[in-house]
Amino acid sequence: MDKIHQLIAKHFAEDISSEEMSQLRGWLDASAENKMLFDDLKQKWDALELSSSSNDKTRVLNNVKERIRAEKKKSEKSVRNLFYGNWYRLAASVALTISLGSLAYYQLSEPFSILNTIGYEVKECEAGENSVFLLADGSQIVMNGDSRVKYKENLPGIERNIYLEGEAFFDVARNEQKPFVINMDGANVKVLGTSFNVKAYPDDETMETSVLTGKVAFTPTKGILNKEKESIFLIPGDKGFINEKRNQVDKLNVDNQLDIAWMKKNLNFSNTALADLTKSLYRMYGVKFKFTDNDLKDLKITASFENEKLEEVMKILEMTSEFSYQIKNDLIVIGGENEF
Repeated sequence: MDKIHQLIAKHFAEDISSEEMSQLRGWLDASAENKMLFDDLKQKWDALELSSSSNDKTRVLNNVKERIRAEKKKSEKSVRNLFYGNWYRLAASVALTISLGSLAYYQLSEPFSILNTIGYEVKECEAGENSVFLLADGSQIVMNGDSRVKYKENLPGIERNIYLEGEAFFDVARNEQKPFVINMDGANVKVLGTSFNVKAYPDDETMETSVLTGKVAFTPTKGILNKEKESIFLIPGDKGFINEKRNQVDKLNVDNQLDIAWMKKNLNFSNTALADLTKSLYRMYGVKFKFTDNDLKDLKITASFENEKLEEVMKILEMTSEFSYQIKNDLIVIGGENEF
């Protein structure tokens, strides 16, 4: 049910993909009880009138916790009745409460949920696209596919705060009195005025910052790394990495032009796992991938492409690597050599 709760939360938050929506519809069609549970949740969700204040956010979460505690007390008192026909009503009641708690948690914890975007400007870039826009201070942001940012109009406060999920190139207008801060899930980047690339996709293991001009501070904000206050300062030619799972912060000297090659629809892979390569192809071309053999995900590939069509990219990869593929509408299925 955890997966179903997540799908319901995404649906209510209007942040559900077509594939996930298909899964949710399948669950709804499976039984009348599922449909009844969903309708009851929808009614409760629609009844929640939330504003952007932290007090309201706290109130909602506390109410959910109180309801969960109340249901637990009821369930303890009703144990004897479980075998006398009342089990379904109790189970449904607990399920509703837990589901509502999951929805509230999602809304409070996800930076791009409906609740957490109230009062913000939100820009989204679908997979297969690039997007360019200017902020009120004159800073320019170029977003890669499957990315989103949020910010307050006119960037009020003592810092110019931006929230990023995905990848974007920033050309920041200099203001020494008001630093520019990019917030991510687990790190932030702070600058006065510079140009740099930030990559922070939720399904990637590392967050990266690559500097073209100026100087930036790259800082972890969660876990052990945050407690140790281990920040790195980057100048042109530097690329910083933060790996929260491995508790690693690192800095390398690289060719930064390769990190912004995506802006010209160029791709560069050096000993890259096929699973990571397909993520880049999804973001650039908007097509999804499926593997018939999970061992193929670890296949290492080195290749470069300059503004090639997806079909050409796949043909070249197939000729130079140990796999075959098949295109099914907007899905590419990757299998073993000569499988397709």
